[in-house]
Amino acid sequence: MSDKEAVRVGLVGTSWWAEAMYLPALADHPVGRITAVCGRDLDRAQYVATQWSIPKAYNDWSAMVDSGECDAIIVASPNETHYEITMAALDRGLPVLCEKPLGMNVAEAHKMAEAAHQSGAITMVPFTYRNMPTNQFVKQLIDDGFVGQPYHLSMRYFAGYARGGAYAWRFDEAKAGSGIIGDLGSHWLDMARWFLGEVTAVSANRDCFIDRDPRPDGTAYTQLEDSAVIHARFESGASATLQCSAVCWEGTPFGQIHELDLHGSGGTLHALNDWDTVQEVRGVRAGEPGPARPLQIPDSAWQGAPRERVHDTYRHIFRRTEAMTRQWATAIAGGSQVEPDFGTGARVQELVAAAITSASTDGSWQSVPAT
Repeated sequence: MSDKEAVRVGLVGTSWWAEAMYLPALADHPVGRITAVCGRDLDRAQYVATQWSIPKAYNDWSAMVDSGECDAIIVASPNETHYEITMAALDRGLPVLCEKPLGMNVAEAHKMAEAAHQSGAITMVPFTYRNMPTNQFVKQLIDDGFVGQPYHLSMRYFAGYARGGAYAWRFDEAKAGSGIIGDLGSHWLDMARWFLGEVTAVSANRDCFIDRDPRPDGTAYTQLEDSAVIHARFESGASATLQCSAVCWEGTPFGQIHELDLHGSGGTLHALNDWDTVQEVRGVRAGEPGPARPLQIPDSAWQGAPRERVHDTYRHIFRRTEAMTRQWATAIAGGSQVEPDFGTGARVQELVAAAITSASTDGSWQSVPAT
């Protein structure tokens, strides 16, 4: 497909994450091209544009959205900017991929989801970890009845990016809206729903283990949590414990690990992604002797990705297959909706907000009926 025919995508955000996740994904996509990039620092935006052969660079997102040069917008900027940029893009009839959490609060998320629904725009919230091979296989095993009726799920996300005390906007309430509950907990809440169905109630507790520096301008701010445990109940009667922390030392190249345990009437599943060299799923059916044995992850879950190093798997999934950004661009070209969309993003935001309320009230259970 020629550049003239391609879906022209404008990217708002010039962080290392935007460069690692979104620019490579559409660098050689058959139907999507990033044709404009916007950042608060024009020099930085121009540098990124030069490095990735992007025609236009902006430091004013509204000018980019209004330029008529973009068919769709990726919002990969700090949380406080999501709502205004997304609503402007939707008002102009543009499809939007917006980072999670969708808004600063539930009210913003609901308005974003409703605007997307009313406009018919093709939207996506990048809950990335659904796409990793171990999680794809666990989902398949659950759907195929390996564990029977699920009883309880435990998921642990241990990372280390908050161990230092430097200022980071992700822990600034005015800029992020939520701390680790919204940053990592949103991933786990989405995954838990994806695995086990709708959540009916949550409780949570949270901690701030690291004292952080003031903002660069010296002003004080309300510091958000860097560790949390969320408990969830499901319509099915199952329960889950979801632990997320960004103050863990794992010593691996990627600085994080993911662990999962699921027990049910028909059996047990364990999954480990150490974000180094281990991507495994083990299982044992009820009545069989243990311990749980390794289960071969099918080729369909790998999608041709390298298997030796997790980072290489990750790069391949999001840069070479029809996952997340590439899936969204293809959907725009074909006029079809994708999942997880803004409706899913808004529902996860409801769960995040309920967890924050619970953590602020000594872990009280919060009912979260689906709206």
